[in-house]
Amino acid sequence: MINKLAAAVALAAMTSQPVLAAPANCVTGPEVRVAARFLMPILINGVSAKCAASLGNASYLVSKGPELVKRYEALPGDDSQVPAIVAKIDSKGELSGMSTDELRVFIKVGLIKAMGKDLTPEVCGKVDKVLAILDPLPAENTVALVEFAFREVEAGDAKKARRAGRSFESKVCPAS
Repeated sequence: MINKLAAAVALAAMTSQPVLAAPANCVTGPEVRVAARFLMPILINGVSAKCAASLGNASYLVSKGPELVKRYEALPGDDSQVPAIVAKIDSKGELSGMSTDELRVFIKVGLIKAMGKDLTPEVCGKVDKVLAILDPLPAENTVALVEFAFREVEAGDAKKARRAGRSFESKVCPAS
């Protein structure tokens, strides 16, 4: 689930590719953070809605989820960058021409649908616990952790591709 969550944060379960050589149009670290900042409110609201019934009112997501969403929404950043970031990882061009607001709706609907079967009461409890543990961190730090996690997931995918003898092109630029 954590790998799926990291992939979702990396622009809503769009295909990620492991690291071998970064293409010229790779997504930079700052762009991954912009995407994570953009996605976190969508993700938290989606998980909160799907898990509320199984978690109960005393859970972190139900009691503090809305406050956490506001912390991410308050982060400085320019959502107008999101379509350009999506274009870098949408190799088929399926999302080309979508505005930031259209992407937000598309991702929200797609993410909620994708999370549907994975968010069992057990998983909801784990997500609730992780978010409660991360709560003391400033939102900026959590966004940086998302970038780190995405890089780790992509590096793991790269290793799997190499072992299987497949080529692999990273969507994320090497860390600077």
